[in-house]
Amino acid sequence: MEYEIALTGLRFFGRHGVLEQEKKVGNEFIVDVKVRIPYSNAILSDNLDATISYADIYGIVSEEMGKPRKLLETVAATIHSEIAQRWPQITSGSIKICKSNPPIANITGSSEVTLFF
Repeated sequence: MEYEIALTGLRFFGRHGVLEQEKKVGNEFIVDVKVRIPYSNAILSDNLDATISYADIYGIVSEEMGKPRKLLETVAATIHSEIAQRWPQITSGSIKICKSNPPIANITGSSEVTLFF
């Protein structure tokens, strides 16, 4: 057995992108992070040490979203690397980063990247 811990709809302002306009003006990004960890009877102790803190995951995501990068793929990969290094018990998960207003002529939607691990 395992269980999933998820943070969804996290909103950040960032300056990720290839174009100079994106670096200068910035954009809104929405991030979803999901991780799966093995179930352990230790969770019955109702102790945070038996699981992964949502706040700690958020801290990693927030820090990485604040570092301007050209590629959302790089941001997602860096978030994954930090999370995997800190919690090796994670068995799988995903990181989705959505750019709310991509600089594409006439686009009415968003763009996103999802990293599965």
